Amino acid sequence: MIPKAHVPLAPYTTFHIGGQARFFIEALTKKDIEDAIAFAREQHLPLYPLGGGSNVLIKDEEIKAVVLRVANRDISFENDGDDTLLIAGAGMSWDTLVDTIGARSIFGIENLAGIPGTLGGAAVQNIGAYGAELSSVFVYADTINRVTGKQQSITASEAAFAYRTSFFKTHRDFVITHVVLRLKKSSTANLSYPGLAQVAASGEKLTTPAEIARAVRAIRAKKFPQNAGEGTAGSFFKNPIIARKLADVLAARWPGLPIFAQEDGRVKVSLAWLLDHALSLKGYATGHVRLYENQPLVIVARDGATARDVDAFADTIAERIRTATGITIEREVETVDEKFFS
Repeated sequence: MIPKAHVPLAPYTTFHIGGQARFFIEALTKKDIEDAIAFAREQHLPLYPLGGGSNVLIKDEEIKAVVLRVANRDISFENDGDDTLLIAGAGMSWDTLVDTIGARSIFGIENLAGIPGTLGGAAVQNIGAYGAELSSVFVYADTINRVTGKQQSITASEAAFAYRTSFFKTHRDFVITHVVLRLKKSSTANLSYPGLAQVAASGEKLTTPAEIARAVRAIRAKKFPQNAGEGTAGSFFKNPIIARKLADVLAARWPGLPIFAQEDGRVKVSLAWLLDHALSLKGYATGHVRLYENQPLVIVARDGATARDVDAFADTIAERIRTATGITIEREVETVDEKFFS
């Protein structure tokens, strides 16, 4: 473990935006993570674990912290009856993991193919897409408390998974070192997502994890920019969960609004649909920042855009939604600035 000072963070984020880190450490092993935690305590600085940098907007100014790039990628498999337990380092690339498991014809995360970031970040965010969520296969995560140094396993029941959040997101003292997933050697393909059902109906074979993952990536490729000179953090906003009464009012005003019932009686509505059909904001741009033409939940930053530009643009979109619908939307992407460490 070799701490480096004043390292630009933009190359380590998918937005390609970010100021310098006071200190930067790349952890290739669990021991490196332990040493980085100790180093941050010695420096009297907060520790900020960074995985693939795929769900963050890092401010333009210096980050007065020890930025820990978790990059341990060890992996092993254990048989557990008819299931397979995957044990992997938190720094493992998520999409590489999908391919590794697919090559073994093991089911469980194929519908989550193409999502950028790391395994640890996937647990923090409780990633979900195309009819699947990480929480459905999560067993436990090994963690180290960055304040006390205590090591602890957080089980699925303790992880408090919900829509794009978890225990790990709300308890930042816990640094994930390894994650264990329970996967299936045989299973029925999950084609509940309409886009996948349409692919299957067209005659394309979707019976193996690898085939499903390939189809998912093809769908995702149409929704996210592929240009090298553009950065994005994926879906910038969460789909809002609101009262049924408000949803009915909005549906009456804008027929066709997709509405999804929730267990607590509320409903989730499609923010992408509202941005496109209600506000006609698909492709809306200000300066170097825009809503992507094929998926308005995605904010795209061209070369030259700053975190300040993206932040102001996101605030503008949120205000347009609030004024038109009465909904206060939440960001899925985390902003890392001075408030983040307070």
